[in-house]
Amino acid sequence: MYTVWKRTAAPPTMLLFDAPNRETCQVRRSRTNTPLQALALLNEPTFVEAAQALAARMLAEGGVAVADRLRRGFRLAIGRPPSEQELTTLVVGFAADRAAFAADATAAEQFVGSGRAAPSDGVPAPEFAAYVMAANVLINLDEFVMRG
Repeated sequence: MYTVWKRTAAPPTMLLFDAPNRETCQVRRSRTNTPLQALALLNEPTFVEAAQALAARMLAEGGVAVADRLRRGFRLAIGRPPSEQELTTLVVGFAADRAAFAADATAAEQFVGSGRAAPSDGVPAPEFAAYVMAANVLINLDEFVMRG
């Protein structure tokens, strides 16, 4: 990801993730996990668009079944297959999100239209929005944020 970085002020999102101040070299940043980081991962337009792109890949590469698509998204984001408990949690969350978006189609349309990634052809907005929410959950996992 490319960003403009002024010498006097780092980008605000990077400060949330403990970016160094650039006055000295740092080999590794400190590991923290704060509510502000989670809020940024859930609400920042950049991360919402990343979740939309991940959802589009889940739909394109994951097969037909919901569990297979979620399994593919987990593999892409985390780099390993999900455990049965993790997959069950994702499937239950996906079903709840799809039902909520199906009940409010306007909200689904607004959510899907908020970024650059468009839903795949033939995929209803409530379903795509539910996949985006599942992708957003994956992007918010500690394993995704803290590699190694």
